[in-house]
Amino acid sequence: MNLKIKNLDKLEIDKIVHLYKQKKFDDALILSNKLLKKEKNIPFLFNLNGLINLSLENWENSVQVFQQAIDCDDKFVEAYNNLGIAYSHLGKEDKAKENYNKAIEIKKDYSNAYNNLATHYDDLGKYDQAVKNYVNALKFNSDHLQAQNNLIHLMNFFNPENDENNSIIRANHDIKNIDFKISIINKISSRELNDYLTKCNQILKKNLKNLSFFDSQIHRRNGFNLNCDRHHKAFNKFKIIPKYCFGCIKVQIDLTTVVQLLKLYFIFDQINFPNDNIRKSFIELRPGIPGTYKGLVYCESVEEAQKIIDILEPYMTKLIEKNFNLSIKRGCTEFDIEFPGYKDVKNLKNVLYQDDWIQSEKLIDEEILNGSKKGKKVFNRSLKGVGLSDLLTIHNWLNYAKLIKDESYKDITNEIFFSEYIFQAVKRRDNQN
Repeated sequence: MNLKIKNLDKLEIDKIVHLYKQKKFDDALILSNKLLKKEKNIPFLFNLNGLINLSLENWENSVQVFQQAIDCDDKFVEAYNNLGIAYSHLGKEDKAKENYNKAIEIKKDYSNAYNNLATHYDDLGKYDQAVKNYVNALKFNSDHLQAQNNLIHLMNFFNPENDENNSIIRANHDIKNIDFKISIINKISSRELNDYLTKCNQILKKNLKNLSFFDSQIHRRNGFNLNCDRHHKAFNKFKIIPKYCFGCIKVQIDLTTVVQLLKLYFIFDQINFPNDNIRKSFIELRPGIPGTYKGLVYCESVEEAQKIIDILEPYMTKLIEKNFNLSIKRGCTEFDIEFPGYKDVKNLKNVLYQDDWIQSEKLIDEEILNGSKKGKKVFNRSLKGVGLSDLLTIHNWLNYAKLIKDESYKDITNEIFFSEYIFQAVKRRDNQN
């Protein structure tokens, strides 16, 4: 640690860091600003102040203090990386990229900067460049969970060909090249699922030492952005239902076992819908929402949803056989809890869009426009076929089954890799129910 830092009041610094870790950012900023007035030209303090400003979404302020940290120490690698993050939030992509690269120039093995540079390319859909930088992040720090999860997610849309020295890419490639015999044309037996999972698990154990993966849903996207983050933001902040959501119709599939969910996953992966509808299969982790294993198909009308059911039902009857339910609903379950009757497609006039809600939607759009520009992803089509992301999510489903005492998982595997993510998610849900 720099001699100047050693001579600072350690109690003051510890208090600021403690407040920061507790997410009491306003209090941390007040103390940090006071300390900066007393202590000049200490890059550590400028960087700490910048991190607090980042957390408060004070992007411009964070740029200024990170730059001051660099002015005090032009080799301060963390400050360059953090300055890149601040510029990324401001939408100044060239500046962000410039500072990530500067951090890497100073410290060739700086994994955080490689990961941030990769997310820059990932958001733009420049997957070749993103893969290259995720691989570098993991080359210098194989335990970098963000880079690992980001790379795995990217491979839902892109199949890298030239980086098989990376164990994650190699695992994805090997999983995709398993002699695959599971088809929704035929019945899917527990023996077939067991044989397939056994082969996949061998690949996982050979290639990955850390199997932590933070996902509980498997999507098949068609490239269209439903903009759900925006709609939920409006609902959570103003307790309104956005206008778009009044035309969002879904086919919902409710299941009773994890084996059924796995079969539904294969149906969703292999089936063709006339309008290439977005679909997803998932475990229910939301507090207060009934159900355990579910699937959704997104539609634009009740008539389209009924056609989807007509296509799905024969596959469900053949492969899942019994104890499942197909229904049509409108929008998200949370909306119906707040506005009872909203999801009922038999009477769409139960809940109508209120004219004064348009003002709240405008406020949300203004907030988004003036908010962070980071993470505005290009939406691409999901690749078909089982990939590493799917397989790790399936393992999270199996963890969930074990936790809720659904013993059907024993019919298809005797090997489950523990997931701390699912353990904590179920614990939170149960505590809030």
